[in-house]
Amino acid sequence: SYMDPFINPPEILESQRMELEKLRKADAPFPRRPERDVLWFLLEHAPLRAWQRDILAMVRNEAYYFVPQRMTKIMNEGWASYWHHKIMNALDLPSELHLEFLVRHNQVICPHPGSINPYHVGFVVWHDIERRFGGPETPEGRRKIFEVRESDRDVAFLRRFLTEALCRELDLFTWKPRGEHLVVAQVADEDHWEQVKRALLRQVGMGGFPTIRIVDAAWRGGRTLRLAHEHDGRDLDMTNAEKTLTHLRTLWGHDVALETRMRDKPALMTCTADGFDAKLLS
Repeated sequence: SYMDPFINPPEILESQRMELEKLRKADAPFPRRPERDVLWFLLEHAPLRAWQRDILAMVRNEAYYFVPQRMTKIMNEGWASYWHHKIMNALDLPSELHLEFLVRHNQVICPHPGSINPYHVGFVVWHDIERRFGGPETPEGRRKIFEVRESDRDVAFLRRFLTEALCRELDLFTWKPRGEHLVVAQVADEDHWEQVKRALLRQVGMGGFPTIRIVDAAWRGGRTLRLAHEHDGRDLDMTNAEKTLTHLRTLWGHDVALETRMRDKPALMTCTADGFDAKLLS
């Protein structure tokens, strides 16, 4: 504690507080436009101590580091499985070792009932691309997969190359809640495979994360941080929402409110000194 005045100079903390107060009283909205980079906004405007700011900056940098990997996960995992399979089959292995490889390989790429195994989906799609554009023994097929590997990410990869036949081979389907149970909504058959494909595309890459922006850092003339969720038909997970808003309130130092939709109706989630609350607005 005796180092605190040096690590967190009072004059710096006071200047930050005064800047926030000035922005709060200004007529212009703050932020001037909705801000999606919530961690950056906290780094710039939250009343954080120096060590807190350092840690938050590390978390933000690490998150951005993993974004490209998140956006190419199916391609990457499938690519690794594809070449693992190619190389091991090209080696003159004793039968017992080759059998051991096949067992381990199949354990990696086997389907996961009720969820997507990126190793499985990527492996199947890469093989299909090579087959359709010349075959595994031709330079055209090999050239095509390297071309796709260089230019695409998961969303484009699946949009371009996940065919009706592959949707059926992969046994893709969508589900929906019914009471306490989950039931199959659509199977990738002749009539519904495109709907199932679109549902998958919404989940891959960054599509699995909700889009939430800070729209007002001085809501209702106070210090409440108001955020807005860009609802796309998928409600927020309540457990994650509660944890996120609780942590956000800790960092911001004041109440937090999130506008969203629940069960197709406008809703407001709040986190105050009294805890987390969620209610429908109409």
